Amino acid sequence: MPVDLKQNPKMKQLPLPPDKSRWLIVIALCVVAGATLALYLWPRGLSTHSAWFWYCTLVTPFAFGLAGYIIRLRHYENKRDRILWWNHLHQNQYDEQIILGQRAVGVLGMSYVTPIASNKLVVALLRGGTALQTQYSLTHQSVLTTASLSPPLTIFSETGYQSRLESVLKHVVSQLNTELLQFTGNLSVRLLHDGTLDNEHILDIWQKIFPASVTVHGVNIVKHNDGVIWIDEWLDRKDASLVLSIEINLFLQPRNQQAESVSALLLASPSWLERQHTKPQIWIHRPVVVERTDESVTDVACWGKMTPDSPWYFWRSRVKGDVLVNLLQSMDKQGYLKGKKGEMILDDVFGKPGTAVGNIMLICACEHATVSGLAQWLIADDKTTQMVIVRPA
Repeated sequence: MPVDLKQNPKMKQLPLPPDKSRWLIVIALCVVAGATLALYLWPRGLSTHSAWFWYCTLVTPFAFGLAGYIIRLRHYENKRDRILWWNHLHQNQYDEQIILGQRAVGVLGMSYVTPIASNKLVVALLRGGTALQTQYSLTHQSVLTTASLSPPLTIFSETGYQSRLESVLKHVVSQLNTELLQFTGNLSVRLLHDGTLDNEHILDIWQKIFPASVTVHGVNIVKHNDGVIWIDEWLDRKDASLVLSIEINLFLQPRNQQAESVSALLLASPSWLERQHTKPQIWIHRPVVVERTDESVTDVACWGKMTPDSPWYFWRSRVKGDVLVNLLQSMDKQGYLKGKKGEMILDDVFGKPGTAVGNIMLICACEHATVSGLAQWLIADDKTTQMVIVRPA
């Protein structure tokens, strides 16, 4: 479940204390009224020069007015103490929610194969590199712009696709062998694919190529793309674990405006990093699904520990125009937009990452954060619009 600060009960306003000057007037009026009433009701036979007369005329009305003030003051103090305790509990809960929201996963390693580069992808993108090519597709009977891995698929069949995927996936995993052997623990695999093959075939390929020397506690194979929001659910578990996130976007038939890629990120939970006393390469903060624009911008900035003075670099992919306008207006209103030091529209230079949009954007942001030292603000649209902050460790 996403951390939602709005679910916390609101802090209560402290009551106003009794107005001393007003109560001084009330006590004076009590004394005057009491003295007048005492004189009116005083028996004719009793002396007006006795201590009892002055007690009834002055002391009793004064004590009556003072008692009223004490009762009112006590009521105020009780109510104030209750609200102070409520606000104290609220602040503790709010602080706990902030700490939970600001938990971040650490990047221990990354590996990928893309049409542009299999190393230092962000450097190639910043230099204007692109692998998008326009070609005529006999299958679609139209001109398509795509970016394919080299060598491209030559046998357009499920068997040819499996063979190619097995080769590419084996290469990607082999590049992480050192990290997989170095960082051990409760390792699970998240394997997201584009649905060209069914889950059973994907699992068979995975079991063939993954090194037997690395212990895996579970393999979760999924077809539905959830961008980066799965990190939010993982952070909520608070367990000491590692996740190898694999994302596959390979063509059996070309897809217009898309780029092929197979990528892997080795991530560690905050508890694992603390237990192992390990410093990650990069921090990936808690992602946010954009629902109410202003609140979403506030949340993602809070989780990423951003301030209006923080410099950052902007990455976006597949964001709809009206959504982007609303987000930028909100970021400007809250003072964050002035910190933007650059921008990269991934779809224009890399191509649409398709199923692999989460991993590819995170890899680009991680590499850029390492090179520039800047925080990275990512926005991607994949079923839902999501934002996440990536920053150097």
